[in-house]
Amino acid sequence: MILLYGKTSIGKSPLTWEIARCIGSGTKFFGRPVNQGKVLYLELDTPSPALIIPRIKPLDPAENVWWEFMGPFHIANSPVIPKLKTLQETLIPNVVIVNTLRGVYMGDEKDASWPLRVYSTFQDIFQGAACLFVHHDKKSSGSPEDISDPAEAFSGHMAWLNHTQTGLHLVKHGPHEGRIRLVHTKSQVSPKVKDLVLQLDANGSQLVDFYEERLKAILEVYHSLPADASKSARVRLTAKHLGFSERYVWSYLSRLPEAPTQICQ
Repeated sequence: MILLYGKTSIGKSPLTWEIARCIGSGTKFFGRPVNQGKVLYLELDTPSPALIIPRIKPLDPAENVWWEFMGPFHIANSPVIPKLKTLQETLIPNVVIVNTLRGVYMGDEKDASWPLRVYSTFQDIFQGAACLFVHHDKKSSGSPEDISDPAEAFSGHMAWLNHTQTGLHLVKHGPHEGRIRLVHTKSQVSPKVKDLVLQLDANGSQLVDFYEERLKAILEVYHSLPADASKSARVRLTAKHLGFSERYVWSYLSRLPEAPTQICQ
């Protein structure tokens, strides 16, 4: 059980689209290794494909990913349950993504009994699959007195996180539009990984690794400059061209395992 949570419209859906694509195709997830598998994506917030297709159309095609546009239902007593069981029997997915958690039950999210009921039902139906539930942050009071733990920022009872094995929190990173940070808040199955800073495009569809894209831009300009120029001169011109400080460019080049002139040969 995995809980991915963040504020409304921060980029949770595009993140799950990329997770699904990477697992389905077996390609790396922002440089991180992936085991290829089958993904069932349950879209409950947007029951009509026509509302999603324009946003996912720019994305690379994803094999082994099946979409179901179902709309909200009540897991405790729903005619949808047989359909979910049929999907399990037909697809035998390795991962089930539920967008969103609030679309699978009609109870009080602060009721401590609901998390276990929801999670256990999905475990019973999708045996052997990892289930990722997309959830929203609780509304902020806006008061400076509100200093609650960011790892517990999701709406509802703590049991929603307590009964999962992995917690992922998507938060805004800095003042720039579309720049977000994925924080690994909880893990019972692996060491926690370093925060991942991502940039969402203007269309709200695609995400890129922010630091990786910056490094690509720096190297592209750096290697376009005359090779007989000194490193300091090339750094100075690269910084001027991109509007960065020289110190900023040096900091990126210093992360490389080899000298910059050797990296792209």
